[in-house]
Amino acid sequence: MPRLTEGLQDVVRTHMIFSPTNRRMIEANQANACNLCHVEKPIDWTLTHLKNWYPDAVPNYSETRIAANYPHRDGSVAVGWVKGKNEFTRMVAADALARAGAKWALPVIIDQLDDPYVVNRQFTQKALDEMLGIDIRDFGYRFYMSSDERREPLKQLRSELLKKYSESDKNAADSKPGI
Repeated sequence: MPRLTEGLQDVVRTHMIFSPTNRRMIEANQANACNLCHVEKPIDWTLTHLKNWYPDAVPNYSETRIAANYPHRDGSVAVGWVKGKNEFTRMVAADALARAGAKWALPVIIDQLDDPYVVNRQFTQKALDEMLGIDIRDFGYRFYMSSDERREPLKQLRSELLKKYSESDKNAADSKPGI
């Protein structure tokens, strides 16, 4: 079961069962079970695998909608979600990237700490703490801070964390398009 539901303090598994080939979900660039685990994969990888696994169930997706909603077809779908307009999809994507240990995606995950929605910042802070084994509060960051109050802690977080993890994960970052 994919983690798609906002719980009290975490993104939790949904009990709603739906087809992974759902046309509206795929065409709208909403969180799908394939890319919640395979966070580094592009949409064309997902579409190919869905066609291979469910040859009789996959609808003919609208190429126009796919092209419009996936502007970076060769990039990570999850990174696109984090940069998207839908606040819930951004939260789920940041959680999925952190659960996958996607240090190559740290720039966009850290950007989520400045999301306009406080719950997104809260969940991203928790996810990053767990992913990196740190306490982001040590950098002076609190998810409930105003935008102005977050500015300096985020600058410090970006500087220190990106420097620390860019060297150790350079090869992985170079192989992940879409950042």
